[in-house]
Parts: sequence; C-alpha cells; structure tokens
Amino acid sequence: MMNFVNKYRGFIFEDKAIFTTKFSIISNAIFAVFKIILSIFYGVFFLVAGIINIATMIAKLECYLGIKRPNIKSFKYRNNMISIFLMLAGIEYAIYMSRLIFTDTQTMKYSMFLGICIACVSFIEMGFAIKGCFNSFGKGHYYRNTKLISLCSAMNAMVLTEIALMSFAAEGNYNLLNGLFGLAVGVITILIGIYVWFAPKISIVDREHNVYQAINSPIEDNEIIIKLTNSKFYSDYIYYGIKNNNLIDGHIKKGKSPILKWPLWVKILIGILSEILIFPYAFGALIFHFKNAILIKKLDNIMKEKGYKKISEGED
Repeated sequence: MMNFVNKYRGFIFEDKAIFTTKFSIISNAIFAVFKIILSIFYGVFFLVAGIINIATMIAKLECYLGIKRPNIKSFKYRNNMISIFLMLAGIEYAIYMSRLIFTDTQTMKYSMFLGICIACVSFIEMGFAIKGCFNSFGKGHYYRNTKLISLCSAMNAMVLTEIALMSFAAEGNYNLLNGLFGLAVGVITILIGIYVWFAPKISIVDREHNVYQAINSPIEDNEIIIKLTNSKFYSDYIYYGIKNNNLIDGHIKKGKSPILKWPLWVKILIGILSEILIFPYAFGALIFHFKNAILIKKLDNIMKEKGYKKISEGED
C-alpha cells in the first residue's frame, strides 16, 4: 500500500488526473447500478440519484477518452457532450433536492460521529477539488473539465454534510433549508456545464500561443513582456514575447501567486483559517476568471497600439 502511495505522489499532474478519473468513472458506475436497484424497492428518487451518477460518469468518461484517444472523436464533440451531461446532472440534482422544499420527505437521521466523519471527508474533497481546478490551468480543456466535474461532486457532498449535521445538531424540520441548498448546488452545476460549452471560445487555455508581426518599423526589442492583469490575491497573466525575425512569438503564462510574497505570519494565519477562507477565495477566483475572459482581445489591442498585427493564435 505504501509503495502505491509513494508511486502516486511521484506522478505528474496529468498522471494523477487520469488515475483519479478512472477511479471516479468506476465508482460512479457502481453507485449508479446500486441506486437503480434500490429504486425498484424504494421509489423514483433513487432512480433520479442513479441517473445523476450515470450523467457524471459519462461526462468524466468523455474527458478520459478525449485524453487517451484524441483522434476518435473531435474535441468539439466531446466538449459538448461533457457540457450536456454535466447540465443534465445539475438539472436532475436540482429536481431531486427540490422535493425537500415541496414535500414532507423525511431525510435520513445521522449520528454525531457519522455526521462529523461525513463533514471531514466533504471538506477534504472540496479542498482537493478547488486545488485541482487551480492546478489544471494550462493543462488543456479535458484536464480542467475533470476537475470541474470533481468540484460539482464535492458540492454535492457538501449538501450531504449540511443534511447530516442538521439532523443531529438541531431539532425541527430543516427540509426547506436543505432543499434550497441542494437546489443552489444543482443550479451552479448547470452553470458550470454551460461554462464548459463556451470555454473554448473564451478560455486562455485554448489560446496561449500568440504571434504578432510589426506593421511598419522593424522590431527593436528582443523580447516583450506585458502584464495583462493586476491582482493582490490571484496569479496574474503575463504575455512573454520573443523576437523571431520580424515577428514577436510568445505565450500567455500564469505568474506566481502574490500570496507567496506575503509575510510568514499571514501565511500561517491563512493556513489555520483555510477551511473557512477557501470558499470565498474560490468564488473570487471564479469572478477573476470571468472578468479576464477577454484577455486575448486586450493583448491584441495593446500590441496594435505598439504597432503590431496578429498573425496567429492557438494552443501548443
């Protein structure tokens, strides 16, 4: 077991992502079959839960096949399928949890020990999911999509955590609160699915490599460095261009996190409060991403002002 753990720790990001994706596909398939069987005896809602697992499994399977067998189907086809099944999972989950708002369905009662265990696992899962989303930058759309799907699964786990904790921590019926939380997670999952559909058109991952040509005068500088964003909390995007004859050939890269430059005592405090701060930090990162979705256009305008025109763009 320790040999496997040490071997896994030595994997690069891509190998870890492929391994966890395969494990997730298998586990989703097992849970889907189990829930569908339960639906025969306990009703339609287990069937809905099984369909959610199937949709999630197919979305991750498309990611895995896109990485391992890129020539069988086009990227556009697989990306759209991932988006569709992720949105389907979100719709199913929103419907599944909405039943708590409109019916008197009794949720399962959890012991304090089991509830705390579920909470610990859920927070760890959420932490790894958010970290994975950050680490997937620049690795390609399929790797990023696997982490977004994992994030959706982690949010589902957080709903279970809320239900489990409320079942023993307070008296009364909290179906409305549980249902609204689950409905919100379903809607967020749908929005992430929509984002996956449009991501190739706005994502920097898809357009890292940008080449420009001088319009009138020859290029004097051997390199051009343009800072495209300025954030005190998140890594900035920077364009590094190198002179190549009469061209500037460069890439948009992500800089180091400014948090690394903060005083040590601040870093320690952040580490202590990480479980609380990670959610607003992740939400801010999402806003930061969408706010800077037009960085390519911004770079084009800056280069135009400097006397260059674009020759090509694409992903290496």
